[in-house]
Amino acid sequence: MSNQEIAQAMRGHHAIMAQQLQDLAQKLETAESAWQSAREAVAAYLTNEVLPHAAAEESTVYRVGTNLANLTKLIESMLYEHTVIQSLTERLQGSPTQSQALTLAAQAAKLFEVHAEKENRFIIAVLEPREDVDLEAVLGDMHQLLAY
Repeated sequence: MSNQEIAQAMRGHHAIMAQQLQDLAQKLETAESAWQSAREAVAAYLTNEVLPHAAAEESTVYRVGTNLANLTKLIESMLYEHTVIQSLTERLQGSPTQSQALTLAAQAAKLFEVHAEKENRFIIAVLEPREDVDLEAVLGDMHQLLAY
């Protein structure tokens, strides 16, 4: 596949993940007496989908991006955001009230949305046209996540 096709698949995958997380976070608002189950669904999505995706990016796309001087500081900030998402996940798992859980879930969802868009606009967009970057090779086994 071409870099353009892979970049488009990556952007699509980010959009799906952001929407799924947003949908789960919104369910927390209307969950009423079952808010703990809704909280656990958000935490599970963060733990099982978002954080493994972040770890995979760190060893693939970010590894390549750090070799480009114009992306070094951005990659550092993206790595920091991964730690913030991890922290929000941990705090969400132990949140004692629906209000606190809703706040943490909304923060995690918004941060992931912005984070994914930054990756799309400022990392993938830089790597995509480069002839010295083969996104398919960079992603390796991560292609299964992108369903291409």
